[in-house]
Amino acid sequence: MSTPFLDLGDGVEVRKLEPADAEEIYAIVGSERERLQPWMPWAEGASVETTRSFIEANIATDGLDALGVYVDGAYVGGIGMRPEELHGDTEIGFWISSTHEGRGLVTRACRALIDHAFGELGLHRVTIRAAPNNARSRAIPERLGFTEEGVMREAGRTSLGYHDLVVYGLLDREWKRE
Repeated sequence: MSTPFLDLGDGVEVRKLEPADAEEIYAIVGSERERLQPWMPWAEGASVETTRSFIEANIATDGLDALGVYVDGAYVGGIGMRPEELHGDTEIGFWISSTHEGRGLVTRACRALIDHAFGELGLHRVTIRAAPNNARSRAIPERLGFTEEGVMREAGRTSLGYHDLVVYGLLDREWKRE
């Protein structure tokens, strides 16, 4: 079972994923593949094996990219960040199952990761990128007080081709902890 990392309250946790979680995660990714494919480059080729390999690689580097959002012990989505201590920044990425959209879970998980990035890790900047037409994903950084910094032309790629990405940034001095 995954290791608790951040307790968000009300039975919601962000956990570090473990190889044994791969089948549970893949079951949800497989059922959500069509919805995820336009935004997530890994969605089309995802399998139990690629999921397990991703988790193992993250563990080997003691990374924070393979985290899961859990509600009452059940996996409902993924979140992660790749801190770059040399540059003092990180980028957060996320997805949530359609059955758990609209409940504020991603916003809560992002808020906790931002607190961790600016607090425990002492980073200076957090970035979130989203496709221009991905309104739900764009709403997260906008809700959390990020600044829209621009559009990277064709910087995102999935099996469906290249797409633009809107870049949102937040500096440590702009973050208001709750």
